[in-house]
Amino acid sequence: MSLTASSGTYSGVYIYNKFKKNILLNGTSSADSVVLNEKVGESTAVITLKPTVDGYKGQWCGKKCLPITLLTHDSFKDGLLSGVKISDSENGGSELKLEFNGKVENISLPESIDTPTIDFIDVSGDGFYDVIARTDHRPNNGSQSVYISTNKGFVEQKLLSGVNGTLTYRPFTKNIVFDSKDDCCEKYSKAIYSFDNDKLVKINDMSFDYSNDKGHSENGSEVSKSMFESY
Repeated sequence: MSLTASSGTYSGVYIYNKFKKNILLNGTSSADSVVLNEKVGESTAVITLKPTVDGYKGQWCGKKCLPITLLTHDSFKDGLLSGVKISDSENGGSELKLEFNGKVENISLPESIDTPTIDFIDVSGDGFYDVIARTDHRPNNGSQSVYISTNKGFVEQKLLSGVNGTLTYRPFTKNIVFDSKDDCCEKYSKAIYSFDNDKLVKINDMSFDYSNDKGHSENGSEVSKSMFESY
């Protein structure tokens, strides 16, 4: 489960093996609990969670209620699960080793500025985790390699791997956003992509200069501050 909090509201996503697809969440938090709403087709459910020392406990309630335990360290990040390991490659760079359900897969990672870290995010929207190998951890102008889960294993999506900027996935809009910043000034840029029926589509490419409150998209049209920040 991946959750994003902003001003007391939550959005997120998780995958349930029965459906093999993203289940989107939205909700609110109070001083002692988080309440999340989900909808799959015509079915709805509510998840109520209370914080514990190492995560959350609560229940999922649809037609019936089931107990839930979420651990903050129950993550696919390198080192937190024994089946995810990064080591130096004999050919330079690094190698990612994945072990799952008795299968082993190795992914060669390029040389990186920082020690690579791994995020498992379903950016392609097919219900299966893809691999984001972050090789430069700057909040803007970061870099990463993107590997899409396929029937033949993880295959690098070279177009996404080549986009400048730090990748963030927006589960509600299904947008893949790359944030970057000019070194000389307060000009920020966003390149936005999304998958539509397994096909990668470029949604927009825009910039906004906070020093003069002016923004433009790649086709020359004006971009307001609110529009820029909405992505």
